[in-house]
Amino acid sequence: MRELSSWSRTKTFVHDLVNSDPSWQYKGWPHFSDPIDLEAIVNARLNVFSDDFMFPVATISADHLEHNISTVATFCEESGVSLSPHAKTTMSPEIIERQLAAGAWAITAATASQAQVFRAFGVKRILIAHQLVDPASVRWLANELIENPEVQIMCLVDSIESVESMERALAESPKGRSIGVLVELGIAHGRTGCRTSEEAIEVARLVRSSSRLSLLGVEGYEGVIHSTGEEYSGVDEFLWQIRKLATQLDDLELFDHLDEIIVTAGGSMFPDRVVSILGSDWDMSKPTRLVIRPGCYVTHDSVLYSDSGPFGRRVPMDAYPSLCAALHVWSYVVSKPEPDIVILGFGKRDASFDIDLPTPIIIRRDQWVRGVNGELEVFALDDQHAYVRVEEGFEIAVGDIVGCGISHPCTTFDRWRAIPLVNDNFDVVGLIRTFF
Repeated sequence: MRELSSWSRTKTFVHDLVNSDPSWQYKGWPHFSDPIDLEAIVNARLNVFSDDFMFPVATISADHLEHNISTVATFCEESGVSLSPHAKTTMSPEIIERQLAAGAWAITAATASQAQVFRAFGVKRILIAHQLVDPASVRWLANELIENPEVQIMCLVDSIESVESMERALAESPKGRSIGVLVELGIAHGRTGCRTSEEAIEVARLVRSSSRLSLLGVEGYEGVIHSTGEEYSGVDEFLWQIRKLATQLDDLELFDHLDEIIVTAGGSMFPDRVVSILGSDWDMSKPTRLVIRPGCYVTHDSVLYSDSGPFGRRVPMDAYPSLCAALHVWSYVVSKPEPDIVILGFGKRDASFDIDLPTPIIIRRDQWVRGVNGELEVFALDDQHAYVRVEEGFEIAVGDIVGCGISHPCTTFDRWRAIPLVNDNFDVVGLIRTFF
């Protein structure tokens, strides 16, 4: 009884915390003697650098966020393709709301758990770009379709086994709307996906014979193909294979039950190649909807996509403005143990490091601001420390604030439950929450 009573008190404490939403639950945000929720801080228009924010702090530029969302939405509209942003990048209701308001056709998830979060946000069309094999996920999806007739949720299949596992999971579930699935085509030594068109056709035939599943189209992801420079032959070859597969399935009359055929590919790196090869001139029995699924574009970055992304760089993408790095991590110089080494007060718990290490781009000292052009280099990270090599003669001291750009923003978002949305003066003008 004593343990139960203790647990009961704990539940009450946690419930009160969640409902009161005090700012001290969120790293970086100001903490006051009286609990103040984040909305009150946003309404107070505090400044990140002068109003008691506790470093490190991640920020998102409101103008750059809007620019990126608008640019990609315009590209899709002018290219005649549908946009289903991959929201695993941010898991943020505020950003998803902006993407839908800009015309997104759907929202992409990587798992059923993520789709469940997006349903809580009110999203009505979700593309789960993944196979659902575990029974709980399949049953949740089926029940969601039964309980919400206006909702559409689709997922991928890439094998006879994945189809059969879904049907087993549905065997004892109430029969309702069929679950829409896309046959995934993959590449040798790549990730998921059928390795040949013959395998994909066999899977599609099985789906077509199912009473619980409905074949909607074809999916692939070209982002796992590593291309360098202006050489995209591997990407293009794979996209042509997707196009050929869709045509083959249509010729076999496997889409005869549909009003439209869905073909989807495209992350943040090669949307131009996807549109060029899959975007038009379909000779199919039904209208074809091309859906692209970029995610990282929303805040872009300072290394990976900045160096290799298409917007403003490749023909015909040079007709569009470059995307802007909107997400940064700020920290103090906490130590200068050697003349050519400084230690910043952030680390793996705060910023992406899965592809490239963070990149110092600016230094602030009181009212003095200075750009960094390679004079500082992060060469290692601990949990809460960044090791920075300093070029000889470059002025930097303990107490300076360094702003770092990041590479591949996905794995920075999941380190922050709430991120200030700021204007050019770093006044807080909004709030970006995440639900990982």
